[in-house]
Amino acid sequence: MNLKGKRAVARLVEAAIRARARAYCPYSRYPVGAAVLTESGRVFAGCNVENASYGLSICAERAAICRAISAGHGALRAIAVAGAAAKPCGACRQVMAEFSGKDTAVHLIDLNAKTGRRSVVRTTVFKLLPMAYDPVSSGLLPRNPHNLPNRR
Repeated sequence: MNLKGKRAVARLVEAAIRARARAYCPYSRYPVGAAVLTESGRVFAGCNVENASYGLSICAERAAICRAISAGHGALRAIAVAGAAAKPCGACRQVMAEFSGKDTAVHLIDLNAKTGRRSVVRTTVFKLLPMAYDPVSSGLLPRNPHNLPNRR
């Protein structure tokens, strides 16, 4: 990874950590922040927003992705998720797959409250969800729609 790439990842990680501070989680008390880096180089962040009717809650990952899509940016180059032992849920993994290539980087940021340390593990969307439902393979979308990255 070149220096420009390292700076982009650092910017993405910091955006996810800042978003976590805005989480609305009075029920679980489990704040999560996420940020996505689009193909155009823009970063969009989101946090989890809970609701008393738990099924209406939204995860940080989907909040960040929805912000990017709403702003007209469809293809994701990288994703960061920040929290205590943060790992995307199954629904978030599927939404991530919808707007990512198989090699899209995912940075999982563990913010350890006891030690104050943070660690970052890098993986990919495909490793998180190896058999994702793919709208291109299923024939629901054309081979290279304008809103999705090239799939390999």
